[in-house]
Amino acid sequence: MRHQDKINWMIQWAHKNKLRLELEGECGFGRECVGVVADTVGYPDYEWSDDKTWERLDENGEVWTPEDAYHKHPCVAVLGRGVDVEGQLYDWLKWFEANNFVVETGQTKKKNLNSIHIMLGKHRYARMVKQA
Repeated sequence: MRHQDKINWMIQWAHKNKLRLELEGECGFGRECVGVVADTVGYPDYEWSDDKTWERLDENGEVWTPEDAYHKHPCVAVLGRGVDVEGQLYDWLKWFEANNFVVETGQTKKKNLNSIHIMLGKHRYARMVKQA
């Protein structure tokens, strides 16, 4: 498959899931990455935990991640730029599709969010959820 065909597929997949393909993104402290983005929320999480107990709350099971997946936060972003990294993202999105994941967005149930949290989008979430 040609690289442009992979890009086209990722654009269509992102659009179908109400996301945007980001090939010149940043995550963490300005680290270059590629991924899919939910507007005003950021890169969707593929696992999440209780803020107080750190108990894992999602029921996604083991999620395959590519070699250069961002490792400081479980979100759909691959570190770097270029054909190789974009190919890793393509493989990851194909894995999500083959394993019946959908994107879920919504409002968090967190209380006592201040204006900075809201400005940073912490009042909303985007995550990958495995369907039964």
